[in-house]
Amino acid sequence: MNKKRSTKRTKLLKFSKEKSAQIKMTETIAVLFIFFVLVLFGIIFYYQYQKVSLVEKQQELVAARAMDTTLKVLFLPELICTKGEAEPEDNCFDMMKLRNVNKTFKEYLTRYYFNLFSYSRIYVTEVYPGNSTFILYDKETPPRENGNRSWTHREPTFFVVALKDELKGTAVSEYGLGYVVVEVYS
Repeated sequence: MNKKRSTKRTKLLKFSKEKSAQIKMTETIAVLFIFFVLVLFGIIFYYQYQKVSLVEKQQELVAARAMDTTLKVLFLPELICTKGEAEPEDNCFDMMKLRNVNKTFKEYLTRYYFNLFSYSRIYVTEVYPGNSTFILYDKETPPRENGNRSWTHREPTFFVVALKDELKGTAVSEYGLGYVVVEVYS
């Protein structure tokens, strides 16, 4: 009987050792599963963060490009007012130049002005004394193959300028008020 008991005991010990090893293996698999689920959540979170960050960075770059283009327009010698000795007036466009600059822009569009303004639309709106709009530059991105527009976002910037008009017939130049709008496509 003693022998039977000891065999039973060895079987129980053997069985419990196998069972404990199996439990430890199951625990290890569960821990690994939870670890990989957490890693997957981390990757998904990082991907979403990078996607949002990329869109914000792209919008920031478009806004910076719009501001750069606006500054280039404000200091174009083809538009700015001069005081006679070639000293430019700040934030002022000459109306005589403004009325005729579109011809120059069209003539040298691909050679010079596209490198300055890229894909954008630039116009000046006179607010006082008249109410007219002068389109200076308009180059939209080429349409896609399906005919839809290829730009998804248009970033406008506005800047107030004085409009000097010397063709009014008086001895003193008359000044008006207007604003420049630069729309950059992305």
